[in-house]
Amino acid sequence: MDEIILKRKAYEQMLEWKNSHAPDYALFLKGARRTGKTTLAEELGKNEYKSFIKIDFQEVSDNIKDLFVNNLMDLDDFFMKIELAFQKKLYDRESLIILDEIQLFPEARQALRTLLKDKRYDYIETGSLAGITQKTKKKKILIPSEEVDMEIYPLDFEEFLWAIGDEITFPTMKKIYSSGNSFGPSLRSIMNKFRLYMCVGGMPQAVLKYVETKDLSQVDFVKRNIINLYRKDMKDQDDVNSNFVGNLFENIPSQLSKHDKRFVLSQVSSNARLNIYNTSICWLEDAMIANVARNVTEVSPALSLSLDDKKFKMYLGDTGLLIDLAFDDGGSFFDNEYYKAIMMDKLHVNEGMFIENLVAQCLRSNHHKIRYNSKSDPESKQIVREIDFLIREGMKVTAIEVKSTKRFTTKSLHDIKKSFNNRIGRQLVLYDGDVKQEDGIIYLPYFIASLL
Repeated sequence: MDEIILKRKAYEQMLEWKNSHAPDYALFLKGARRTGKTTLAEELGKNEYKSFIKIDFQEVSDNIKDLFVNNLMDLDDFFMKIELAFQKKLYDRESLIILDEIQLFPEARQALRTLLKDKRYDYIETGSLAGITQKTKKKKILIPSEEVDMEIYPLDFEEFLWAIGDEITFPTMKKIYSSGNSFGPSLRSIMNKFRLYMCVGGMPQAVLKYVETKDLSQVDFVKRNIINLYRKDMKDQDDVNSNFVGNLFENIPSQLSKHDKRFVLSQVSSNARLNIYNTSICWLEDAMIANVARNVTEVSPALSLSLDDKKFKMYLGDTGLLIDLAFDDGGSFFDNEYYKAIMMDKLHVNEGMFIENLVAQCLRSNHHKIRYNSKSDPESKQIVREIDFLIREGMKVTAIEVKSTKRFTTKSLHDIKKSFNNRIGRQLVLYDGDVKQEDGIIYLPYFIASLL
């Protein structure tokens, strides 16, 4: 069987970097493990260059690492030794060097300050920001300013549809949405594909396994291996307390299953405090394993000006992985009947946590920072307003509520509009239904999150 290559939007952005910014700037592909960073870099090397060399700092010898520290005074000798070590010829202005998992050896990132001045070749770094900041400070590493950052997420909904051979649904969905019309008979078909995307997730290995087998139990095996890889990475890292990071990660499903979904540290550990756990929260965020939503106290288009760091929600970066983490009791793998029950909302669990996590994933894939608004009564301490997501659209703020049950109220949307009248633009409810508008609120199917 021929190798399946997933079509990724990031590839076009990488081409733009090659044509407009290389060799003056290196490209840093940041993202969680197994999101396809290395594959993207290698595809660019194969398709757009005469040759490329990948230096994987997870596997490379100490002799190669030493070149980046002690052999930069003579770049002719440096490149000759690289060619010999990897048995590949490098061509001036026609070759790419990939520095893979660069967070494991920040000295190579510092070496780019010298290598970029040489302008002989193009450079792509792949890795995670998790831990690299602490390592950089400890070793007093100088980071090159000549970097273009690109965040690599799991496949988004459109990329997932491409992978399963569907190039019709997403353009049709966009056309209907932009027209303001209802979806009518096509609603269920699109919703079913969106729920399939929720179950499979967007991790390339999981998507490929689904494309190859159409067997969700085999997809489940792949996803659990990725989760175990994350757990191993958390235990192996030594920049922050690995127990704290692991505790946060394992508690994401239980925290999301609550009604208000706010992450309460005391439920992780009775002794947990924000000042102790904050670096671990940042580690998960930098690793792009988790999407951390920050509370906004003052709603305005400049959403980051009034963040309340004491209140936050934590979503998993990939909803397919969240399903496995939520049901990971050390037992057998999920079979197709379990997934069918999840897709039909018949598993009798809080499906809302999966849907809300998927909306957060869609918004993050579209490069929105995850913000929400929560207001409590000062006397009773009870929450009186909870807006799931806030995004900026033009000069206004769009307030978004995600509703997974058939019976719900829109009290919070009316309240935020009353409180911040001219700053609020659209008020959206994402739900399991068709397009409609009532009392100034627009109701849209869940899958529209992928277009916001």
